[in-house]
Amino acid sequence: MSVNTREGRDRIGRERMEAPLSARRLAELERAYRRADYHLDTGDGPRSLQIDRPAEEVAAWIAAHGLQRLVLLTAWNPGSRPLANAENTQRQRQLERAVAEHGLRAWPARNRDPDGQWPDEPALAIADLPDNLLASWLEAFGQNAAVLLEPPATPRLVWHPALAR
Repeated sequence: MSVNTREGRDRIGRERMEAPLSARRLAELERAYRRADYHLDTGDGPRSLQIDRPAEEVAAWIAAHGLQRLVLLTAWNPGSRPLANAENTQRQRQLERAVAEHGLRAWPARNRDPDGQWPDEPALAIADLPDNLLASWLEAFGQNAAVLLEPPATPRLVWHPALAR
């Protein structure tokens, strides 16, 4: 089932965002997201970026491929709550299908905790994902945030609509 239907969005994301995050928990998550390393495999070599730090190599790659922006999004561990690998893998496949159904280009990516306290999360680096679709997918997949790079700006977090900061 596509996550782009109302039923699909509700089924995937509803249970993950019901309980609002406390201000303290949200601040902890924001610190973790800002410290994380975000890696993408562009097919012609790995690239990496971090929030609020220059990403010239990735920006040059974006420009060379005629792209305007890149969004790193995962379907793993909705609401930053660990799930079993099988469930996470199924959710990621749903994200991959949604990207394909919208005719968007994407490359494999990975979110990494530099301290190794949180396991790596597979993600997608999605080219030119519109803001409205990004917001919809943050909700549908129960994700707190995604990473957006729109050169020449530095990478930044885009928050779930209910968590807008």
